[in-house]
Amino acid sequence: MVSGILPGIFTKRTVRGFAAPISLTLAFCFAPVMQAKDGCTNQNFVGAFGFYGTGFVIKSPVTTLQGPFARAGRFVSDGNGNLTFSSTASFNGYVFPQDFTGTYTIKPDCTFNTEVFLPDPINLPVKFIGVLSDGGNEIRDLFVDPAGVLVYGTARKQGLGQCANSDLFGTYQFELSGSTLQPTGNRINFAGLGRLVADGEGNAVGTLGSNYAGLSLQEDVSGTYEMQPNCIFQLKYYTAGEGTSAKDGVTLKGIMIDGGTGAYLMVLAPNTATMLGSLKLQ
Repeated sequence: MVSGILPGIFTKRTVRGFAAPISLTLAFCFAPVMQAKDGCTNQNFVGAFGFYGTGFVIKSPVTTLQGPFARAGRFVSDGNGNLTFSSTASFNGYVFPQDFTGTYTIKPDCTFNTEVFLPDPINLPVKFIGVLSDGGNEIRDLFVDPAGVLVYGTARKQGLGQCANSDLFGTYQFELSGSTLQPTGNRINFAGLGRLVADGEGNAVGTLGSNYAGLSLQEDVSGTYEMQPNCIFQLKYYTAGEGTSAKDGVTLKGIMIDGGTGAYLMVLAPNTATMLGSLKLQ
């Protein structure tokens, strides 16, 4: 049983005669493709995205929130340089919601700069650099300012309208990874990989192969979920044999992406777990 093992939790041949013609052919074939990657504008980055960020706060410039970090949520880009975020942050056992706004500038080469103002308890403007890819469906970003923070992340377009429980339906690859804070102050690394079946009506069952600092076990899980219209859901599951009180089980926040074929996950409770994961439709 997970709660019993970890209190608080839980990727020459060269033919001279043909060399020149082949080189010219390749040049003509690839030149249009290379040119097509340039010419991005702010309007190439538009829509609702699910996202996550992960890393480590080495030395926070304004608070005592240091250690392993995770964030997950949803943002909307208006195509005109403005961003609106709804998220949950996890700082080494301290989990809290954070909603904020920001701005971005897409460069012709499809790289971009982003600046957001993080509210309480941060109260600081922060900057990222990023790259837009997959026809505007994905971004990767990296925290660059202020110093002392090593965080990177990914966002995928949701591609959905209003969601309901029926949008989480089918058999999914299920993974989680991160670490959990122990009463001693030490952290234990965790990785889990398994399978989750959602019935589209708010119920889920599955199996999870878990590894706690080198100790592996297989666990059956079952639970319930509830989807919000903005395609963010909460899933709570229990391992076989453990209790079902408020202090038992694991609570996950999920954000649907890729037209409902996947989701980003973040552990909300126990809050001692700084963990992210994903679902991907099999």
